[in-house]
Amino acid sequence: MRQMLLAALLLLLGGCGRESEADYVARQLDMDLPEPVSVISGDSHGGFHRDGLLHIELAFGQSDAGTVEEAVSHHPSGRWNPFPMDGHMETVVYGSCGDEVDWPVPDNGWWYLMDRQENGGGGMLTRASFNYTFAAYDSDTGILYYQELDT
Repeated sequence: MRQMLLAALLLLLGGCGRESEADYVARQLDMDLPEPVSVISGDSHGGFHRDGLLHIELAFGQSDAGTVEEAVSHHPSGRWNPFPMDGHMETVVYGSCGDEVDWPVPDNGWWYLMDRQENGGGGMLTRASFNYTFAAYDSDTGILYYQELDT
């Protein structure tokens, strides 16, 4: 009995420190987000120099979708831009994931892009590798798409 209680306590404590995908996205984008109704995620960051793609989809209910839109459209960083995005940038961002993620390009919503390349001279689009964070909020569906790509 004592061993069962100890095992249950260890399992409980082990799960307490793990950050949820929604909390991670909120922290990375420096914003408060309501609790999503569903989360889809994947992470292939296991390659050489931790190359790979982290992708997370947070779907919000109707009552919270307006809260998320308000947060992205009035974010103090000024990094969020309304769709549509430039066609070339759309090709780069949406085409760089290959077959790993097939996200729709929102008709209505907001997008965010942060270049994370260290010592990356020149423009983001002229380099041989990508290291960026991209997020898109689809106002019509209430879905926040988030990705970190490192190549």
